[in-house]
Amino acid sequence: MTTMTRNCWLVVVDGDGAMILENAGTVTAPDLRVIDRIATPGAMGAADRWPAREEASDRARLAETAMVAMLMTRLAFAVRQSRMSRLAIAAPPHLLEAIRTRLDDNLRSRVVIMLPKTLTHHPLEQVVAVINEAMLRAA
Repeated sequence: MTTMTRNCWLVVVDGDGAMILENAGTVTAPDLRVIDRIATPGAMGAADRWPAREEASDRARLAETAMVAMLMTRLAFAVRQSRMSRLAIAAPPHLLEAIRTRLDDNLRSRVVIMLPKTLTHHPLEQVVAVINEAMLRAA
């Protein structure tokens, strides 16, 4: 059975950035702790500041690509330090694909689930419930 064990990291991503969480609790009583937050460069209202919509969407895509690169660097560093045993990722489909293409073998071996959902604005208890439910369905 696949569940969120101790030292399982959860990465919750959206267009504004990523939040890296660690389960410091147990399978039955998860205790999520924020490890890091990675902001998308220029994410704060970029579409409103640029008059041309096409230019704004290009800038947003470039900013999201930069954020995903920073996220993958951060996760690879954690793997080298042996700080995580398992990894669960929740992101919108287009960002999940960007993450998937940047996973190296060390990270890929730790991924237990990649969930195509935006969970960044949900309470942590709900994030745990959604990811645990998805893990159980995938098992």
